[in-house]
Amino acid sequence: MSNSAQNLHDIAVARIAEMLFTYPNGEFTPGLFHPSWITYTNVPKKQLPVPHHWMGELYPDIVIADKDRANVPMIIAEVETAEDLTLEGCLQSRWKPDKDECGVLYTFVPEGYAAAAARLVVSYKFVFPTAIWTYGVNEKGEVRITPC
Repeated sequence: MSNSAQNLHDIAVARIAEMLFTYPNGEFTPGLFHPSWITYTNVPKKQLPVPHHWMGELYPDIVIADKDRANVPMIIAEVETAEDLTLEGCLQSRWKPDKDECGVLYTFVPEGYAAAAARLVVSYKFVFPTAIWTYGVNEKGEVRITPC
């Protein structure tokens, strides 16, 4: 990944975590709060590994973990770049292992790539994210997110 793509990715991870995953005290289900859930980001610095039963430690971009249950992952989110939207780039290396360890996986793809991400998922049929969202970053570093 180029430096500029990596920088945009890291900005998007931080902003998406701030906008959508405000734990503790965020609502996952309307009216249902989870005071023991904490949001971690693993870029640019690794904060919380997710142990995988054969791949070792995973470092998803965003992990919402239940601190009262030894940091069991409750939600995982991956923020992809356009160049990562391949079978090897995201499905096999991140989405499949993430879904092995957590039932809720949100994926964020660049604006204009939602259809490509959906085709990738439908073509290989072995992992289905909970939701696919698009994101865009403007020149001020502001992030737009849109559910697909």
